[in-house]
Amino acid sequence: MWLTPLHHTKRAFFDQVPGKAPNGNAPFIIKYRTNVLFGRRNKMLRQLPIQALSMINGKLLGDGNISIEKTRSPRFRFSHSIHDQAWFFHCYKQLSNYLPLSKPKYRKVLDPRTKNGFTEHYYTQSRKCEIVQQLKTLWYPNNRKMIPFEFLSSSFTPLCLAWWYQDDGHLKMENNQIKKIILSTDGFTTTENEILMKLIKKRYGLTFKLDKHNRLVLYDKPQIVYFIRLIEPFVHESMSRKITIPSLPEQVPKKKRTTIYLPSSIHISQPTQEIHHMLKQLPIIYNKLQDTAVYRTWFIENLSALKINKATAKPYQITLTEEHLRSIHACRQRAGLTVSEVVYLCAVEHLNKQDCR
Repeated sequence: MWLTPLHHTKRAFFDQVPGKAPNGNAPFIIKYRTNVLFGRRNKMLRQLPIQALSMINGKLLGDGNISIEKTRSPRFRFSHSIHDQAWFFHCYKQLSNYLPLSKPKYRKVLDPRTKNGFTEHYYTQSRKCEIVQQLKTLWYPNNRKMIPFEFLSSSFTPLCLAWWYQDDGHLKMENNQIKKIILSTDGFTTTENEILMKLIKKRYGLTFKLDKHNRLVLYDKPQIVYFIRLIEPFVHESMSRKITIPSLPEQVPKKKRTTIYLPSSIHISQPTQEIHHMLKQLPIIYNKLQDTAVYRTWFIENLSALKINKATAKPYQITLTEEHLRSIHACRQRAGLTVSEVVYLCAVEHLNKQDCR
């Protein structure tokens, strides 16, 4: 099983994620070459818009499933804890536009493992329909759930990522600091998770790793911030806890002497003077980080591989002014960068301008 290159597709159509997300923010606008390889039998799925496929596949990556019973037609279904009922009803409302979902039901299940001795859920499932039958063929080819990667790749949009993350994702914090993002993929095989990681890397430039529990984990802070900004327009307000990034301390000193680490490929003879000159690019760097469309392209081209190794980098002791510190602070907050990484981006921007002269 492998990802089919997009330029090898036999049947394709173009679509894009909507111009406005459910929360009113403008999301990343990404055009997709959609290769669904449905075949003639899957005519109903071919007629669904890309946003519908994104939500359905995001749900099936997460808490959604399709019932497999010998005497009944397959049913698309999902449930959520009463604590996440707002997210449940949002999913229900959105998916009801494309699937014949039954009226939500409240369930109280005895569970001696819990403090209260029971759990409470909201639950829904679809009625018999051709779309679910086709989804079952793709997601459960041998009556066992398997990720249909060619089908998934066609709708692996930020909207799909957001629905998956809201179901099975977690932002791990320690001492008010971002530590990692976890996607609970332990229900998939290791092989499936390895292909998932390659798909995410290829599509978004994000480097997830597998932990000992067979879960996808993202450790790099700039990548975590990028991931959150990527899905944020599609995150329901009730799930804001999963994308809330703590603010850096607001207080900025009037000046500060600090050590800046830069790659040895950048040659500096007069550290304070030359680095101050490079820092004139700070407004440009901030604008690139602030502009959603530019930021996404810039991240994939520059930020995803940005990591300064202090062991091999050259240190420079310089004094930063209050203006420098405020601008650097703003860039760090927007993209999860270190001070040295912000200075390095300024250096690259400065050198690129010199090369263009």
